[in-house]
Amino acid sequence: MKRSLRGTSRSPKPVPAEPERDPRNDRELVYAARRGDVPSFDALFYRYRDGIYRLSLAITKDPQAAEEIVVDTFARAYRALARLEPDDTLRPWLYRVAINESYDRRPRGAPSTPLDEAAEEVAANDERSPAALAERAETRRVVLAALETLDSKHRTVVVLHYLSELPLAEIAVIVGCPVGTVKSRLHYALRRLRTHLAQHPARPVEPSLHERANKKR
Repeated sequence: MKRSLRGTSRSPKPVPAEPERDPRNDRELVYAARRGDVPSFDALFYRYRDGIYRLSLAITKDPQAAEEIVVDTFARAYRALARLEPDDTLRPWLYRVAINESYDRRPRGAPSTPLDEAAEEVAANDERSPAALAERAETRRVVLAALETLDSKHRTVVVLHYLSELPLAEIAVIVGCPVGTVKSRLHYALRRLRTHLAQHPARPVEPSLHERANKKR
């Protein structure tokens, strides 16, 4: 349900300011969190919370489930602190957990539902003009609707590459397959999406996806 302040005299609640980005890399934060430094774990949470939420929302299309997946993902990360050995980034491990949680929570055969929440979540953190935001939101709605025609393994790589904007090498780590397999899945997904996206000729979605799939990272 879309939220609106029209017709009410109440002022919106102020959004609490997030802490400044911690300059330490994930490995340093993990080791500090192991020693009981709570702000270090909080820094990891704020660093990846939004990306995990968007990824989970794109898969489940359920804002409440996406919020729960964020909490569950970081709860698992906290329990696994003693075993985690990230190089510079914890993102592949976190996204892999979030993807598994998302597909576990998604009802089998669930019908498509409106995706306005996904577009609004993206727009809320974007500083572009209203017209540009509307264009991007519509493009994302088109892509997300088209994703429903794909099976889970092909949908996942498209979500990670297009929505989360991850490099192919990192996607390979997340889904546990070679980079070449990721590229093949993207190309197959693009062929399957072509018919759906052709219904929206004003949206330059497919060429953009094609270029991203062929771009070397």
